[in-house]
Amino acid sequence: MNKEEILAKSRLENKNRDIAEIDKAKNAARFSIVFSMGFIVIFTMLSLCATGRVNIGVIATEFCITFSMHLYKAVKSKNSADIVCAAISGATFLLMSFIAVCEFFGFKP
Repeated sequence: MNKEEILAKSRLENKNRDIAEIDKAKNAARFSIVFSMGFIVIFTMLSLCATGRVNIGVIATEFCITFSMHLYKAVKSKNSADIVCAAISGATFLLMSFIAVCEFFGFKP
């Protein structure tokens, strides 16, 4: 293999993986989390004002999003900090989901 073939193969393997693309994807994920958290806060405040109750199902949905992001990151990196974040966000997601299901069926946990 000559130099040009190696470079062509490397470019093909690393397509769309340059630093700018990786940074853009990270910024997009960060923005989406902050934006969705803001939406949850506004929706929760509106729910409290209108009904006097918090809609736990919507909060569980937000924690599902954060859990899935942390889980993906933990599986890919196998870093202990990422695994801990995935475990904590997963436990929070399961707790909120349990409370939401209990509310649906009228159970008191």
